[in-house]
Amino acid sequence: MYKVKGIIIIIFVTIFSINGYTQFYSQENTNEAKEMAAICNSFTFLDLYNSDKDIIPAGYERTFTSGMFGMDNKYQIYQTETKAVINLRGSTKKTISWMENIYSSMIPAKGTIEMRGETFDYKFASDTSAGVHAGYTLGIAFLAKDVIHHVKSLNYDGIYDITITGHSQGGALAILLRAYLENLPEGKISEKNNFRTYAFAHPKVGNKQFASAYVKQCEKGTNYSIVNVKDLIPKMPLSQSAQKKMSTGESVSRLFLDKSYGMKDAAKGTLGKMFGGSVASVMKSASESALKNITKEVGPVKMPAYIADVNYVTMGNRIELAEFEYPKILKDPTILKNDSLMAHHERDEDGNFTNEELYKSAPSFFQHKTYNYYTAFLKKYYPKEHDELKVKHLPENL
Repeated sequence: MYKVKGIIIIIFVTIFSINGYTQFYSQENTNEAKEMAAICNSFTFLDLYNSDKDIIPAGYERTFTSGMFGMDNKYQIYQTETKAVINLRGSTKKTISWMENIYSSMIPAKGTIEMRGETFDYKFASDTSAGVHAGYTLGIAFLAKDVIHHVKSLNYDGIYDITITGHSQGGALAILLRAYLENLPEGKISEKNNFRTYAFAHPKVGNKQFASAYVKQCEKGTNYSIVNVKDLIPKMPLSQSAQKKMSTGESVSRLFLDKSYGMKDAAKGTLGKMFGGSVASVMKSASESALKNITKEVGPVKMPAYIADVNYVTMGNRIELAEFEYPKILKDPTILKNDSLMAHHERDEDGNFTNEELYKSAPSFFQHKTYNYYTAFLKKYYPKEHDELKVKHLPENL
């Protein structure tokens, strides 16, 4: 009887894990996830402040920053004395970067891409029914050669513990890069390499068969998907099972685009073609338009044929963060200097006005911002460090 109960518990835990609700395997994982959440902010801090020294954890040094590859992708390498981190950049303001996201039809997890006169053979899983995101696969195709070169360089220096991370599009690429490296032909890179993956705020990258193969191939405690439950991006692309009709191009663009990126006008032509279609037809139409835009920038690309499956799933080993709290910011701060208005409006025990209309609403994609992921992670796992933070919200995110 006890043996039967044990088997039932094992099955339950396995299903629970595959469907994406878990906790960190060890305190070491939690600590490393905190460090990766910080490192993912490097590109943001460099763009905003020309320096990332205030966010990078102690002991890490940036030793390499790549050039731009393909669809405006790039990556950094951070190192300690014993390990390295590959940090992949997320979406940028450039149209082609968003085309990489929108090019979301599914292709086989094993295949060949022809581009710029070269052939890229890839394998993300052995399961022939596994499917992956076409745009992110193409992103890996442009990055792979350079990444492998630097992995070998790290190995030459005696570093084999390599963590792969990224936020948003960078998180999706981190998952596929890990899958690609794990499935390289024998002898392509050293077997001594130990890879780990922490993917933050990432959109979906493949179907159930891919997600299952990925979890099985990665050693326990070496891959995590970390998302905010109120963040829209990890819910994308939509699955066929949703069978959701898109009433307007605008309704779709709200799911994809942040006004602050200035991308709505650039993508409206592509998204407009989604009007009235099912998820499958929307995806195919958008993908064909996106690929046309991509080839205008990078040259001719021959991709594998799409597979019929469009049912994207969430990845296993999913760590969920609570909704990010937007601070109380008055629409009109002069109200605090007006005695009659102060007396007129009721306040709660914390001194905040009970009338929520007096406060600003969170801007688009506040729940997706890289720094908010970092602070929310601290709040959940390291509350004392969160309380001691001098800056809990970047002004640019408010």
